[in-house]
Amino acid sequence: MVAERRFTEHALRPQVVGEMQLRREPALTVPARMIQLVRLLDADARTAELAALPAMPGDLRPGHDSRHRETRLGADIHLHWEQHSEASTVTLVRGGSDPVGWDFPDAADARAAIAWAEYLPGAVIRAVRLAIVADEGAAAELVASAGFPAGQLVTCHVGGGARIWTDFRIHDDGYGRMVVAANGLLPGDLARCVQRLQELGNYRNLALLGLPPARTAWADLDWLEQALEQVGRALAAGEVRDDVLLGRLIQLSADILSIDSGCAYRMSATAAYGRIVASRLAELDVVPIAGHRSLADFTERRLWPAVRTCAALTDRLALLNGRAAQFTALLRTRIETHIENQNGRLLASMDRSARMQLQLQQLVEGLSTVAVSYYALGLLSYPLKAVEKHWPRLSATLLLGLAMPFVALLVFHLIHGAKNRLVSRDRPAERAT
Repeated sequence: MVAERRFTEHALRPQVVGEMQLRREPALTVPARMIQLVRLLDADARTAELAALPAMPGDLRPGHDSRHRETRLGADIHLHWEQHSEASTVTLVRGGSDPVGWDFPDAADARAAIAWAEYLPGAVIRAVRLAIVADEGAAAELVASAGFPAGQLVTCHVGGGARIWTDFRIHDDGYGRMVVAANGLLPGDLARCVQRLQELGNYRNLALLGLPPARTAWADLDWLEQALEQVGRALAAGEVRDDVLLGRLIQLSADILSIDSGCAYRMSATAAYGRIVASRLAELDVVPIAGHRSLADFTERRLWPAVRTCAALTDRLALLNGRAAQFTALLRTRIETHIENQNGRLLASMDRSARMQLQLQQLVEGLSTVAVSYYALGLLSYPLKAVEKHWPRLSATLLLGLAMPFVALLVFHLIHGAKNRLVSRDRPAERAT
C-alpha cells in the first residue's frame, strides 16, 4: 500500500535524487572480466544512440531512466549504459569461475553484448579491458601475457590494498589493458576501487582532449601577440593614420575572439575534468611500489602538464583580449580627442564668422539708413522748392537742412523696427524645432 503524501513535492526532486543514484558500482565477483568503452557524442550520434537502446541485449533491470540502463544476460553477465554531459559509457562485467584471460569470451550472450557495445554510434575516446583476480599470485600469469613493456609498466597499490598493473597503451585489439588483484578487499570496496580507477582513466582522456587544440591555438597566439606589439608601437609613434590602426585592432580582436570561442569550452572542460581526476586520485590513496612507476607518478608526469598548458592558454587569451581592448580604448580616446579639437576649432571659426556677419549687418544697416534718408530728403526737396516759388521768403534749403536729422532718425527707427519684426518671427520657429 502506497502512503499518501501530505506535502507538496518539488518538481525536480525525483531528478535530483535519481542523479545521486546514477554512479552505481558494478557488481563484482572475483575472478571477473570487465570491458568498458567511452564515446564522445554529437547531437546526431546521441539521437542514434538513444534509438539503439531498445536493442540493448539482456533483461532490463529495474530503476532505469533516460540516462542509465542495466541489463543482465544470464547469471554472471551485466551490461551497463550511462549517459554523461558529452559522452556515454558502456560497461560489460562478467564474473564466475571461468578462467580470466585476454581472449574475448566464447559465450554467445557475452559476444552479443560486446558486439552491441562496439557498434554503438559515437567516437570512442577510451576502451579498456580489466582482468580482476583474487591476489597477486593469480595476477602474475595475466601480467606476463598482457604484453606490458617493462619500461612502460605502471604498478602500485590502490584503494587500501589492491594492486594494479597497466601500461596505458592501446594494444592490437584496440583496447587498453589493466590487471587488478583484490588482495582481500571486500566486494563492495573492490567495486568502488574499480569504479574510481575507471572514472580516473575516463576523465583523464577527456581532459587530454584539450591539449591538441591548445597547442594549435598557442602557435596562432604567438603571431597575434607579435601583431599586437607592432600595433602598439605604431600607436605610440603616431606614424600611421588612426583609422588604419583601428581597422588593424578590430581585425586582431576578431581573430582573438574567434580562437577564444573555438576552444573556450574545451579548455574549461579540461580544467573541470582535471579536478575530477585529482579527486579520484586522492580517493584511491595510491601507495607506490619500489622500483616501479605508480599511478600518481604517471598522472603527475603526463596529465598535469597538459592541464596546465590548457590553463596557460586560457590565461594568455584573457591577457591578449585585455591588451587589445586597452589599445582600442587608447586609440578611440585619441580619435575622440582629435574630433573634439576639430569641433572646437570649427565652433571658434563659426563664432568669428557670426561676429563678422553681425558687424557687416550693422554696417549695412547704417549705410541703408544714410541712403534711404538721402533719397527721402531728395523727394521732400521737390514740394519744398515748389512752395518756395510761391512764397520767396520761404527757404527750401533751410527747411531741408532742419528736416534732415529728423528724417534720418525716422528712417533708422523704421529699418530697425522692420529688422526686429523679422527676428521675432524666426524665434518661434526655432523653438518649435
